Amino acid sequence: MKWLNYKAISIDTIERMEDRLQITLPDDYKQFVLKYDGGYPHPNHFKVDEKVEIFNNLLSLDENETDNIYEVLEDLQNRIGDQLIPFAEDGFGNLLCFDYSADTNIVFWDHEKNYDDFKESTFVCSSFSSLIENLF
Repeated sequence: MKWLNYKAISIDTIERMEDRLQITLPDDYKQFVLKYDGGYPHPNHFKVDEKVEIFNNLLSLDENETDNIYEVLEDLQNRIGDQLIPFAEDGFGNLLCFDYSADTNIVFWDHEKNYDDFKESTFVCSSFSSLIENLF
């Protein structure tokens, strides 16, 4: 697994985001983004219901960076609902999210299926580590 265009962030950046959104992020994700915040993985494909999707990049937790979580939430909050917290995008407007209604499972949010308001997301896997381990 290789990561491109990433930067390290501090635990303070993570804690500020958790406080601001009133959530607790999964530990495996927090350990990962401390080093690879905003990064692009290679390989970068994963499956959703037998369809191959692309993991383009992690959303940055640093609000001063482009493609950060705060911008995505501001733009799409009415469409993704309160239970989904995006952490990555595919480059086509779709998101990988933690689903806080289901023990922080990883779900795929398709913007074409959710054009007016939150309608659905599709289960991908049960943990961030599992997602990263299964990229191909």
